[in-house]
Amino acid sequence: MGRDHQRGEQVKVNLDCIPCFMRQALEAARKATDDEKLQTEVLREVSTLMIGLSYSHTPPEIAHKVHAIVRDVTDNPDPYRQVKDADNRLALGMCPWLKELVEKSDDRLHTAVKLAAVGNIIDYGVIHEFDVKETINKVLDKEFAVDRYAEFREELSDAGNIMYLADNAGELVFDKVLIEELGDKDITLVVKGAPIINDATLEDVKSCGLEDIVNVELMGNGTPGTGYERTDPEFISKLKDADIVLSKGQGNYEGLNSENHIYFLLMAKCELIARNLGVERGSIVFCGGEGR
Repeated sequence: MGRDHQRGEQVKVNLDCIPCFMRQALEAARKATDDEKLQTEVLREVSTLMIGLSYSHTPPEIAHKVHAIVRDVTDNPDPYRQVKDADNRLALGMCPWLKELVEKSDDRLHTAVKLAAVGNIIDYGVIHEFDVKETINKVLDKEFAVDRYAEFREELSDAGNIMYLADNAGELVFDKVLIEELGDKDITLVVKGAPIINDATLEDVKSCGLEDIVNVELMGNGTPGTGYERTDPEFISKLKDADIVLSKGQGNYEGLNSENHIYFLLMAKCELIARNLGVERGSIVFCGGEGR
């Protein structure tokens, strides 16, 4: 059984992150351009970044720098656009089946929460190959490795507004299924203000049919003018003012896990996060929520 690990121990990069960043850089460069000289230049610049890497940073802070290099060197502002469009179409095609799973379940909200966690597998920052439907079938019968669902459900009954921090494109459809089960709440969906990897943006909100059921706020991708950064004091203040904050994915957990009033819903897809949470890699986790 995992530990509910939100007691100020912010996730920091370690040696295991370096090959992951290099893999991300190469994959993103290949999606951004067919020019091998530019791909090589991306890897050279990212290698230089890794040489001077400070281990006091969080993984999202370094990821911002890595993907800024990809965008700048290749002059491609959104290398994953085609991938995100394909993932949105894939997830939208699954939406009737996802809703059927919810409708047939004994606890609609619990099933929707689980599906939202499973949708977190659509993450090219960590996994470049995955089978969403197979993962759903495997995970639905499993328990959360860390489980705050009972507390979340109780708090939800008195909540008037929710801040929902989204993670990836495609995954937004799974979020939509959950959002539709949250009841008559004022929901603000937070997405990236500009592209980074396959993170959801406003374009994906519209593609997945969420623009009419939520308010939208933007979070930065490390570039000025793209929205609040996760650790911006004004953004943290907004999170603390919300009745409930539900945060999706590893990146948001890595950047915000020291904020112990947030519920974190994710799949632990890398060893760093699995160790931090005290769970096995591949576990689904619903943690946090204390300290409001």
